[in-house]
Amino acid sequence: MVLYGEGYGARIQKGGGNYKANGVDFMLFDVLIGDLWLERCNVNDIAQHLGIGFAPVIGEGTIAEAIDMVAFGLTSTFGIFGAEGLVIRPKTELRTRRGDRVISKLKTRDF
Repeated sequence: MVLYGEGYGARIQKGGGNYKANGVDFMLFDVLIGDLWLERCNVNDIAQHLGIGFAPVIGEGTIAEAIDMVAFGLTSTFGIFGAEGLVIRPKTELRTRRGDRVISKLKTRDF
């Protein structure tokens, strides 16, 4: 089992204090077991059992709607400041012909 996530907080990166003013934390966003990526509900369940945070689902919609959300300014779920962006993935997992997952990140700084 491989847990994928990100450390955050005041001592992690520039601006990290926006996410956690005192100290650091970890947020889980994906779990791989063998060659199987777990579904979102199972990732959240593992995070809860381990007592760690998990990345929030911001919403469901089209790619165009996600682009609009990021391009016109998206407020972070951590506070009143701009979000870094969105990770977007299809509701039903899709793979390329080579077996790679179809997943993307829209970054605010790109707009």
